[in-house]
Amino acid sequence: MIRVVASATSFGMWRTRRIESEIIIDAPPERVWQVIADLDRYPQWNRFTPRLSLASRDLVVGAELDLDCRMTERQLLENEHEVILAVEHDPLEPRYALCMGTSRTRGRPGIRSERWQICRPLGARTLFSNHEAFSGPLAPLVYALYARKLRRAFRLYCLDLQARVEGLSGLSVQYVRVGTAPGSA
Repeated sequence: MIRVVASATSFGMWRTRRIESEIIIDAPPERVWQVIADLDRYPQWNRFTPRLSLASRDLVVGAELDLDCRMTERQLLENEHEVILAVEHDPLEPRYALCMGTSRTRGRPGIRSERWQICRPLGARTLFSNHEAFSGPLAPLVYALYARKLRRAFRLYCLDLQARVEGLSGLSVQYVRVGTAPGSA
């Protein structure tokens, strides 16, 4: 099951635009988190972020990085400047979370973004949520230009993450093209 949502809410002076995708992964949150936090191996499985300049050992709040985002098969946004805003493990909630956003020193003026990746337990499985919120005077324009592509890219990222985690667990994984039913790919 993949759920994709787009919404807009008011936050201060600017409307925040948000895109969210969720998937259930047949593995505990700890295992999903290990794959997410293993930045060094992203090129092996992550079609959405095929390159990033931050090593796994440097995954700490405040770390700056450059990354490429594959919006479509033909469109690659190169050298996006980001910063790690949060790396969380909350055993009381319990959840694991990673947030990266627009670099405060090298990002684009007029737009702020925060992309959260959150792993929550769902019995022995994980509910994985991936969402990005845009704010600032350019948020409506960025949302208009990229929302549809980003929703599709987020669905693909969820499927790639699920396949990676479940594949490492020794489960049989079936890849599907986005927009097709399993078995018809």
